[in-house]
Amino acid sequence: MISYVAPGETRSVVLPYSEVCMYLRVAGRRMRYEIQAPDGRSPAVQLLDDDGRPFSFPITLGEAGFHRDDHGRIYTET
Repeated sequence: MISYVAPGETRSVVLPYSEVCMYLRVAGRRMRYEIQAPDGRSPAVQLLDDDGRPFSFPITLGEAGFHRDDHGRIYTET
């Protein structure tokens, strides 16, 4: 199932076994996240710890398992 998300939304996702997620030791783990889209920059995923604080640095959409459709909307498969 495809789940669309918009910048500013906070949800949870099971993180993929990407290089960055493995380095951060969060691959395969369910974590909360926020899609960030600063003006003039590419969107990024800010992972959040259990208290809602930022976990490490923002990572790219692809490293967090997100994609863009033909209309530029951000989605992940759940």
